[in-house]
Amino acid sequence: MALENKKHTKFYTTDGSNADKVSTAKLAYVKDLWDKDVASGSNLNLLEDPTLGPLLYQMQQMQDELDSIRTHIVNDIGDGAQGPQGPAGAKGDTGDAGADGSNGSNGSNGNTGSRGPTGNTGSAGAAGPAGGVYGNLIKILPTQFMGNDDVNYERTTIEDDIRGKLGVRVTNSSQEIFASVTIPEGKKVTGYAVYASSKVTTYLNGVDLSSGVSSEIGTGFSGAVINLKTEYNSAETNYVAIKVMTTSTGQVIYGGVIVIADR
Repeated sequence: MALENKKHTKFYTTDGSNADKVSTAKLAYVKDLWDKDVASGSNLNLLEDPTLGPLLYQMQQMQDELDSIRTHIVNDIGDGAQGPQGPAGAKGDTGDAGADGSNGSNGSNGNTGSRGPTGNTGSAGAAGPAGGVYGNLIKILPTQFMGNDDVNYERTTIEDDIRGKLGVRVTNSSQEIFASVTIPEGKKVTGYAVYASSKVTTYLNGVDLSSGVSSEIGTGFSGAVINLKTEYNSAETNYVAIKVMTTSTGQVIYGGVIVIADR
């Protein structure tokens, strides 16, 4: 509310106008009127006094004015004191979850790395097996046998008189026949065998092809594998030779084998 117009009116001024001296008799008179008002419960008797009545009236207006100001301050402005802190407000509801973000795109492939240096040249492969090698056997064919010089005009011949059979035989009973066989690199000879139409004595020799020097490394009869007591390793200049001691022109040699193994 806005302040209203003032209610009091000046009856006395600072220059003494309208002033009236208050004598002792006047004070006694005022006291008498006050006592009567107190006794009667009213203060209207004092207002009838020509001196004090205007003063009391002015004071009453001032009192009303002060009450009006106090009401305005209390109701519209406040007394200036800080009010107590109000209670905390209730917690608001949780907001909805945000939408999921989309997946990022895949990154691009990196550049191909530079080519590494050329590797060293690989070592040469091992030489292939000699012809006639089958597993751990070197096959000896009838045509590999040759007669020695024990008779003039050496002759060995392919025998095919018996239908369905093939072999080699001598044409003179005093002859022996030989078959020379190479040993593959990295291998060793562990045994040998000769197959014939009848029992004959056989020998196996190791030979140095650079000098022709030979040494006996095995002996036995035809018809079965003869295992060597000492294995014979291949070398750059050696080979083996089988010697067959034929005793008649009717003995047919069908062939033979050399048994080998890795060194």
